[in-house]
Amino acid sequence: MQRNLRYGLWLTLVIAGACSAIPRTHYYTLEMPHVAAGPGPAVERHVTVQRFRADRVLMDERILYRAGSNPVSFYEYHRWANPPVDLATDYVLHRLRDSGTYTRVSSYKDGAQSDFTLQGRLYRFEEIDRGKEVFAAVALELELLDTRTRASVWRAEAECSRPVAVREIPGVVQEIHGCLEETAAKLLDAMQQQIATRK
Repeated sequence: MQRNLRYGLWLTLVIAGACSAIPRTHYYTLEMPHVAAGPGPAVERHVTVQRFRADRVLMDERILYRAGSNPVSFYEYHRWANPPVDLATDYVLHRLRDSGTYTRVSSYKDGAQSDFTLQGRLYRFEEIDRGKEVFAAVALELELLDTRTRASVWRAEAECSRPVAVREIPGVVQEIHGCLEETAAKLLDAMQQQIATRK
């Protein structure tokens, strides 16, 4: 009986030790944009933003990195608070709303009828390792549809790649955020110009 008690205590200590050796998981998110709004909506239209599409690897919350053209790897204990495809969708939605450019901007979750539907596809949201150099990369395609006819009104894609100065995960996250900001600004400015020309 005493032997069994000692064995049980030893097993408990071994399990507790193994659990304490598991690295802590770190989560990262992006600061939502704050764009200075103009005096009033420049485009009298309602835009609905659909959830973007992406390959399965960008549906994963683990931060993705590539050390070559084909292999895809993940940091097991460094993760996004939400999958990259949702972070990118929310970022674009907030940027559109905050700009005050449109009469109304809503999420597809609201179910409201709109003039235009913005859909997108996220191609890159990752770290890229090239020898001793580390880069952050974001690639995004957006397409604006006439909600009633489903006809394409405008479509464009943009990408950004920039070196990571601080070669740690927070540095990678910061540069991915900068790339998303640059890519979204370029695409949404082009979209606004296209809509403004329509009667």
